Amino acid sequence: MLVDAILTDAPKGGVIFSKIEVREEDFPVTLKPIYTGICGTDRGIVAGSLSFAYNPHGYNRLVLGHESLCRVVSAEPNNYGIKAGDLVIPMVRRPGTCLNCLAGRSDNCSDGNKHEAGITGMHGFMRSQFGDYPEYLIKVPEMAAAKIAVLTEPAKNVEKAMEVVDIISRRSIFTDNQGSFEGKAALVIGTGSEGFLYAMKCRDYGFRTIVTNRHSIDETKVGILSRIGAEFYDYTHDTGSEKQGFDLVIDTSGDPATVIRFLRKINNNGILLLFGTNGKAPGALMNGDDIDLIVERNITVAGSVDGSRIHYERGLQDLIKWNAIYGGAAERLITGYASPGSTGIFTAKPTGEIKTVISWE
Repeated sequence: MLVDAILTDAPKGGVIFSKIEVREEDFPVTLKPIYTGICGTDRGIVAGSLSFAYNPHGYNRLVLGHESLCRVVSAEPNNYGIKAGDLVIPMVRRPGTCLNCLAGRSDNCSDGNKHEAGITGMHGFMRSQFGDYPEYLIKVPEMAAAKIAVLTEPAKNVEKAMEVVDIISRRSIFTDNQGSFEGKAALVIGTGSEGFLYAMKCRDYGFRTIVTNRHSIDETKVGILSRIGAEFYDYTHDTGSEKQGFDLVIDTSGDPATVIRFLRKINNNGILLLFGTNGKAPGALMNGDDIDLIVERNITVAGSVDGSRIHYERGLQDLIKWNAIYGGAAERLITGYASPGSTGIFTAKPTGEIKTVISWE
């Protein structure tokens, strides 16, 4: 069966809207996308800057897309309660054979033999119809969540990363003298959708939360931060915030110079969490003083990627909660909609974009 699809040639890059042959009969569930989100990984693959991306075996093209909300067209009887008409989120990673993968934690794959939809060796979700397995589908529990559910995939990254922070923080007393995070400061680098989702999660913990970037932001972004009780500053201008120390720094930019800049601002027993990737970002020098600082301040540097089923479920629950308590803040992260044929959206980021979504209906 031929379906419309957004295709690239990974890791070389490029993007086209064309037809691709799919074999739906090989899968027990048939899905039609409603929305697919565009993120920095998609644009990095199109730009040819992510060397880890590759086409599925036997194909000279890769279907893009790892953020999706779909409707179930048909489903064979299964033990997961998936049936025709359901709204579902397809999971991105599919397990290999290592112990982590076999235990349902392919996000911690230890041998690299997993696959990622739209990224590494597995066609993604930016196509008008495709098949899947019920065990990799997350049910969307209520119609009220349909508009924001496409953000579940990026939200699950946040849930996994904060799980990592929880584990690391146990090596010392990470709270203030009242046993809370109210006296602690978190800095989030980057103002894409992941940056805002990390900020919301940090506010859940009670951190004083600051979001930073090297340019000013528009009223929409300022308004969202105001709703969630977070602050912003352009780090190229010294407004005083940069002089303070941070207990948690989360990078979503993948820019080495920015990471090192704020590494030097981390407090004793602090955590630097790396999430963003940018293979073509220019290098930056780390000197001996930086190594001394990491050691002497007992700083932990950790990377985090992807998440498991539980993180998808928590992410969806948090999106619903945040949208309610912050006056539609989660919904406001979707700043634009595009048609599947609008491939220029992958090479020219719209002004003021937080999250652009492709509508397939």
